[in-house]
Amino acid sequence: MTEAKLDRHGQHIVLCGSLRAGTTLLRLLIGQHSQVHGQGESDFLFDGAPEEGGGTAEELKTFFDKVAASRSTKAQGITPSPGKTYEEMLDDLLGQHRTEGKRLLITTHRHHDVAAKFLPNAVFVRLQRDPRDVALSAKAMGWGGVPYRSVSCWIDSEASWLAAEPHLTSERQVFVRYEDLTGDPEKEMRRILEAVGLPFEEAVLVPSGSTYSAPKPRAPEQFRTRLTEREIAEINSRVALSSESYGYDLTPAYAPKGIRKAQLTVEGSARQFAFAAKRYGFVTQLASVLGRKLKLGFLSDYAQPRIQKKVVEHLK
Repeated sequence: MTEAKLDRHGQHIVLCGSLRAGTTLLRLLIGQHSQVHGQGESDFLFDGAPEEGGGTAEELKTFFDKVAASRSTKAQGITPSPGKTYEEMLDDLLGQHRTEGKRLLITTHRHHDVAAKFLPNAVFVRLQRDPRDVALSAKAMGWGGVPYRSVSCWIDSEASWLAAEPHLTSERQVFVRYEDLTGDPEKEMRRILEAVGLPFEEAVLVPSGSTYSAPKPRAPEQFRTRLTEREIAEINSRVALSSESYGYDLTPAYAPKGIRKAQLTVEGSARQFAFAAKRYGFVTQLASVLGRKLKLGFLSDYAQPRIQKKVVEHLK
């Protein structure tokens, strides 16, 4: 019997969370379930998509090009096809997954609102992590250069989640904190699986077949040993996007101004460039920056394949 092709109306599971928030770990755990098919990171499904659907010829071309250039699509063997609408192209991308009757697990770090609009029957698992810890983890990846700027990935993800919530009923979403997942993995995995309509299986407690180990309890607020009170307060000033604190103490909070703000910008940019130059090579990073700033395509074409090769080498 031929397997029915997936489309955007399927009962998919969408794991949403910031980069460096633990989405890879949770994706691997959920993916161990016998009724789930995990297919890696799936931001390419929504990056550059026309937010209201349909799409002009130019918008669809932009989306097509982004999908074609994505490292994730190449790793997963996904090939975009031109379509008359974004919805048609999304159905085609989803239809290329061979799940053998299992539910597809989609992982996103941004554009959660777009996913919520165009996956009407999916259940969303919202993973949250303390933004101060995310900032430190992102800084270690070379993003932003300083924690105040590195937390941007958390902010972007949070903003898109707040935009997604109006499109989701309470039955279509479940919230989990990274700190609770690592503190009591069985309790949290049972709760997650119940919310998405799956029975509990012991296999979901160990991310076998990867370099990740099973979740372990961690001391709370580890960032306090690595950030100054000033740095913490400055980060706090950026992350209060709503009245919800998710159980994190986000006080005190004060935004840097004047000389201090300029210092963070200059220092962050310099450290970010230095990190990238060391990892990718000075010439490659310089070509990347100039290509982006000056819109010189030939420099970007030179730099990006070399950068992507190094990125893959450093993936855990």
